[in-house]
Amino acid sequence: MTTVYLEKITVKFPYINVYFTNQLTSLINRLGRSENHVFELTSSDQSFYPHICVDFQFDHSDILAEFAFSNGETTSVKIENSTGLSKLSPFSYKPLSIELVSHRLITSGVILVGIDHIGFNLPWFSSGLHPRILQLRELLSSRCLYHKFPTGEPWDFILPGETCEIAHCKAVDYDRVRRPKFEIVSFGNASIPLIQFDIGVNVSYESFLQLFPESLNDPELRNIWVYLETPYTIDICLVLNEFTDSDWSDFFKECRL
Repeated sequence: MTTVYLEKITVKFPYINVYFTNQLTSLINRLGRSENHVFELTSSDQSFYPHICVDFQFDHSDILAEFAFSNGETTSVKIENSTGLSKLSPFSYKPLSIELVSHRLITSGVILVGIDHIGFNLPWFSSGLHPRILQLRELLSSRCLYHKFPTGEPWDFILPGETCEIAHCKAVDYDRVRRPKFEIVSFGNASIPLIQFDIGVNVSYESFLQLFPESLNDPELRNIWVYLETPYTIDICLVLNEFTDSDWSDFFKECRL
């Protein structure tokens, strides 16, 4: 019997602002390739699944994450605040135009080298995980390398892997570089949903920190969260890190669902 596996994840944005999507695609163009306005992120190994794409020409008003399986089935999650509650972020930051972000990166010689993960945060202010994320766990865990976060935070990760690893025919080698990962977060800090791109750059944390004083700084993880001005009802954030050739997939050992 052939194992059904998660073949592709596509984050779908409505086709409402061509200028913004063209600018965003131009900014991240080193991280993948674009075809017919669908941007596929470069995988660390072409034998890994799922492939991860961003579609900027979605013909609906919603923002979705679509999960497509090898048997042709799909399921989607709407990136929205379904709580009915409004909560401001406790953190101070200022969204920046994508033109300004691009200008600062280019003039300072900062290059986006690689992407570790992309993901979405769904607001949830009750106990436990967001119900939709619980549903995803049940649906996806047997069809991909689905992992809980080892230290207990509600941050689930899908690691890219070979089909034989997904089917439990081969042990997962956590020493391999596995990019891009996909993160699914149950989020209690604010009521605005978020899509994040976690990106490695060619300069040190101290260097890119100086470029974006308006952004959120996380000195413990040595990264910054650059929020973009967007035409959407959600936040889009570039999380900048120092790029390394090594990976942190071994952090997830013993945490596969």
